[in-house]
Amino acid sequence: MLVRSRVCLRTVIRQLAHFPEANAIKRKFLFKKDTSTIKQLKELPEGQTVVLNGWVEQKPKKIGKNLIFGLLRDCNGDIIQLVDSKSLLKGFTLEDVIQVRGVLSLKRKFSDKEADKYEVQLEDIIVLNTSNKKPAQLQDFKSSAMYPPEFRYLQLRNPKYQKFFKKRSFISKEIRDFFNNLNFTEVETPILFKATPEGAREFLVPTRTKRSDGRPSFYALNQSPQQYKQLLMASGINRYYQMARCFRDEDLRADRQPEFTQVDIEMAFANSEDVMKVIEMTISEVWGKFSEKGGLLTLNSHGTLVPVKKEDGTVSVFRMPYEQAMSQYGIDKPDLRAPDLKIINLGEFNAFSHLNKKFPVFEVIILRNAFSTMEEYRKRWSFLTNRNNYNYRVPIVLPVENEEQAQSKWFENFHAIATFENPHLITKFLKLKKGDILCGCTREPNHAIFENPTPLGRLRQLVLQSEYGRNLYHSVNRDVASWIVDFPLFSPVTVEETPDQEGKISYPEYEKDKLCSTHHPFTMVKLSDYEKLEKTPAKCLGQHYDFVVNGVELGGGSTRVHDPKLQDYIFENILKIDNAYALFGHLLNAFDMGTPPHAGFAIGFDRMCAMICGTESIRDVIAFPKSVTGADLVVKSPSVISENALEVYNIKYNYSKK
Repeated sequence: MLVRSRVCLRTVIRQLAHFPEANAIKRKFLFKKDTSTIKQLKELPEGQTVVLNGWVEQKPKKIGKNLIFGLLRDCNGDIIQLVDSKSLLKGFTLEDVIQVRGVLSLKRKFSDKEADKYEVQLEDIIVLNTSNKKPAQLQDFKSSAMYPPEFRYLQLRNPKYQKFFKKRSFISKEIRDFFNNLNFTEVETPILFKATPEGAREFLVPTRTKRSDGRPSFYALNQSPQQYKQLLMASGINRYYQMARCFRDEDLRADRQPEFTQVDIEMAFANSEDVMKVIEMTISEVWGKFSEKGGLLTLNSHGTLVPVKKEDGTVSVFRMPYEQAMSQYGIDKPDLRAPDLKIINLGEFNAFSHLNKKFPVFEVIILRNAFSTMEEYRKRWSFLTNRNNYNYRVPIVLPVENEEQAQSKWFENFHAIATFENPHLITKFLKLKKGDILCGCTREPNHAIFENPTPLGRLRQLVLQSEYGRNLYHSVNRDVASWIVDFPLFSPVTVEETPDQEGKISYPEYEKDKLCSTHHPFTMVKLSDYEKLEKTPAKCLGQHYDFVVNGVELGGGSTRVHDPKLQDYIFENILKIDNAYALFGHLLNAFDMGTPPHAGFAIGFDRMCAMICGTESIRDVIAFPKSVTGADLVVKSPSVISENALEVYNIKYNYSKK
């Protein structure tokens, strides 16, 4: 009865709502089309009559008996002063939408920038829509443009976001033009796909149909167009690209969203070299044209930062093997804006870890001139030993307080995890000084580094994510790119272990004789390692390549397996997928009917736009992003569906308590 009463009450309220007065509504749709933007005004002469559209930037101020000053903001975020001697602005409030007609006049004091030299003497105003009181109540958020997420549309009116989305549009057009000029064909592939065991967790879409055995059937939103684009190669599409929407049900953070866009390409009769050349040209052209920092930098063979685009117009991006990235920087996506901040393996000095035979390497990283006093050390660097910042063990961090510590005492702090044959020789090599911070930890041997990042790799990442660390160790205020190549083709499967008493697991454990694809199961092995596939697949390197900028994986790709027998062997014998044909039979059938060699790549378009715009979060360049809980707080999704509506999809609520 209570529910029925509420429904009736809502019905009564709706019936009591007044029908809007005709003239008031019609006036909102009758406005002049011949308008100017504020930027265009600087080209016009004084005394010109102009028409402008926009929003009331702030509540108009009454200056005298017959004088009101107001500000108008147009669609570009530009602002101009309105001078009203007819009381036309009276009663207007923040974010009212108006069209004004008036005469340009010079300000008494002005700059030569944009249209600042002008103000508009008002002659007429048309109200296109009024705003309620909410924007005024939220005015404190306006200067920072950090509105509550449910008011995202107010945030996007800020000039900064207008600039972001225009730049995103320009970048998209530039990329499309680039691929079109290279004779790529844009093809849209389905978003509704099938569930597969590889990759991230998927979003499932229920259907109303049932299988013959009575079981309900589901789509999965595609994580990427990977299998469809390989089928396009089998279909004779020689060069494919797509601005593809992708979906992954994974934990969210600044650089992840459940739905995102990637620039997806695939090339037939091509290998890694062909794809990498195209991607280098694409990204370098876009960066050079749209980034306010200028074109990309990379490393040369001497480890010096140099422009990606050479004076002769050629493009070359440094290629770093995975093993080098992991041993020198502790992560497979190193931030090379600080190329000299490297991890040092002390194995050549016969210093080794004695705690875990699978993690025998003892390595250190030195933060030079990092502090002056211990108070400053605790203030700036305490996060280095915060256990919550690490997946497994925490590095030992030693602030060098005095010369005695630097010359003869430092190694005593690391005896718990390492042995030293000749600490005096290491001391001479490290050249520690007062104010340095020495950080040490253990890792796996060079030929099998699967913990990613390593503890020191994570520590280095934390250092460079801090403002103080960036100021100390970044060599440039430019964006730095590199290729990471020669990845392991397969990785061991990590065992989910119970944390220790302090809530952490010290070392990752791996399941015996179980492998997963480091990237995906369609990646081809390096031909020099082909024979190892049969007996020692864990030692194989793959033909995979990642493009990394500023410690962010901008995209990845590989040469694909196009031989059906080899692909089936990988599914069945190495990855041990039980129902491989049911999951991937469509690919194997296509490969068995004459699919050419092919390779491809996918650029994270949201990440690229965020980096070019100079923001750390992809949320800033996505119109309506999801929150860290995966919710769209503007439209209030995801939403609850009634049990009756779910019934036709063969789904029922589970009320059991867990």
